[in-house]
Amino acid sequence: MRPTLYLKLSCNQMHLSHLQSGRELHLQADLAFSNQRLLVADFAAAQQLLQRGIAELLPHRFLRLSRPPQLLIQPLERLEGGLSQVEERILLELGLGGGARKVRLHLGTELDSAGVIAKLRS
Repeated sequence: MRPTLYLKLSCNQMHLSHLQSGRELHLQADLAFSNQRLLVADFAAAQQLLQRGIAELLPHRFLRLSRPPQLLIQPLERLEGGLSQVEERILLELGLGGGARKVRLHLGTELDSAGVIAKLRS
């Protein structure tokens, strides 16, 4: 089974959950990646933080390479008026650059494990 990750993204913070193990990480950015207008304004800083979190949750390099994770990203802030196509693209590329094979976005209420899996299957 492909590892399933759920990323809740806030200003300069990430909450990353591995559904299969139940492990969770709260990551605070050393370098700010958000600004007053954009949740991800510094792409490289956000990507580095996400890569660090994924490496910590899925520590076996072989496992990550043979079965890259699937990832659901839920932005929690800077959503006034919805996301533009550019913002959606930034978030999708963030997940792919972080090492995920399949990335989906979710706007709305926070999900439980079943909800995450359902969103990734749709």
